[in-house]
Amino acid sequence: MISQFSISVKYVLVNSFILLLFFGCIQTNKVSQNKSLQSEKTYQQIASEKLGEKVDFKLNSNKSYVLCQKIKTALELNPNQPIAFFVYDIKKNEIIYEDNIANAKISWYNNTQLKIVMQKGYIVSPEDTGKSIYFFDLKSKKKIPLNKLK
Repeated sequence: MISQFSISVKYVLVNSFILLLFFGCIQTNKVSQNKSLQSEKTYQQIASEKLGEKVDFKLNSNKSYVLCQKIKTALELNPNQPIAFFVYDIKKNEIIYEDNIANAKISWYNNTQLKIVMQKGYIVSPEDTGKSIYFFDLKSKKKIPLNKLK
């Protein structure tokens, strides 16, 4: 009787283990399918989801990154409206930099640096253009002032 009981317990445990293993494999497959669907999204689809329907796309010169920037559709009462943008790495299929800067013009300076021109609030001298310029290096993830650019 004890022998028969231990055999049935072993049978139940083995079958339970096989079922758990099977369901674990199914869940892993679903996760990997979701990841592959996410990576199949284009930067245009991601930009539409993050920034809305009106987005400007600017590729760098070697077409490795794309600058996705929300287009203002109407004049705003506040002249310091934030500009939402992100840089997408086409080879890695991921966003590598994202920001929201008030009253700025963002453009490519070279393949790995953005040029960001902002309107200052106060002009302090006749020589002052009212513009503040800096560069953002996508590799080091650091701001570079205009006077420190090599």
